[in-house]
Amino acid sequence: MPALAQTCDVDFVPMPAGFPDQPINIFIPRSTASGSLPLSDEIAKAIRNLKDADGNDLNIEVNLLFKFGGNLDVALEYFSELPPNGYNVIQLNDTYASLLATSPDQDVFLTPLNIAQITFSQLYIRTDDTRFSDLGGFVDHASAGDTSTLKIAIFGGDDTGLGLEDFLLEKFEQAFLIPLDTSAETPVIEEVPTTANDPATPPAFVPQAYESGSERYFSLFNKTDSKDGYADALIEQPGDIARLIEGGFLKPIFTLLPKKDVTQALTARLGPTTSFATPDREQCHAYYRFRGFFVQQNIPPERRQFLDWLFQQAFNSESFQKFNRTHYMDVLYTNPDIISSYCSRKQAEAFFFDSISHFKECLDAASPDNAR
Repeated sequence: MPALAQTCDVDFVPMPAGFPDQPINIFIPRSTASGSLPLSDEIAKAIRNLKDADGNDLNIEVNLLFKFGGNLDVALEYFSELPPNGYNVIQLNDTYASLLATSPDQDVFLTPLNIAQITFSQLYIRTDDTRFSDLGGFVDHASAGDTSTLKIAIFGGDDTGLGLEDFLLEKFEQAFLIPLDTSAETPVIEEVPTTANDPATPPAFVPQAYESGSERYFSLFNKTDSKDGYADALIEQPGDIARLIEGGFLKPIFTLLPKKDVTQALTARLGPTTSFATPDREQCHAYYRFRGFFVQQNIPPERRQFLDWLFQQAFNSESFQKFNRTHYMDVLYTNPDIISSYCSRKQAEAFFFDSISHFKECLDAASPDNAR
């Protein structure tokens, strides 16, 4: 079982002269209904309560600012024009790694201060769904030729088809040999070549992308003709829907990790589920989700060093560790690579750049002719 908390040893770093003499801004490129707001809010609270080596309050104020839209484009464009003075921090997740992987010309002008959460995805269904109650029933229903195409709610903005959830859904499809349609922004049933005695087979399920967290989560509870969209299942990390899990509204039927990575603590907290028996593509290793806090690479070194200490101390705080436990982060604390990514600036950067490489591998595996 994991430790109750994951804290990291860090030497005290004094405040640089004259810094900060104004609030530190944390930019959030997601909606207020996503898991990004609670994370930034908790780290901000922890920073406000930090003390110096003598036990005196640091009295550092933190602003939370939203730059939402365009699947990170709005936030990144705005942030790139801010002065690299250490007052501006942006919270990013694995979507940023996938963006860099799919855009070779994208300038990597940001570097992680701190990886605050590393987690995984599961496939969820409603607990009261009368069509299926477990993975076997879900696969049987999806594979039946006389049922309508199932819609799987995933994260996505205007540029869908290139994020982690898309790759995970494709891995799931390959594992169970269920036809999957990813060809259009608006799912359509495509006919396949047939003979006179071989009727066209529609795809068993299609991804339904939502950029808003609340729209994505509650699409499972909408009516099939809802103007807000409808989905039959959801791919999500457990921490973002903890209340829906613990309230008995949603339950996981598949863990989108290799079996060897499913910890005892994960099973104890979320219940046993099936997972990938073996990696379906040896060259596609994208599984883990993350959220972290990033800054421009060229901020003054003494300010960068202080910010490293500041965010690490906030991560170490009892309040933030409690927050991460309630969001199921602790179920992976037995993984030494994950632990080192939380605690080391060098390892956090390695984790981030490895994520970009994994996305590139998955893209190349999906489209060998477009290898980068």
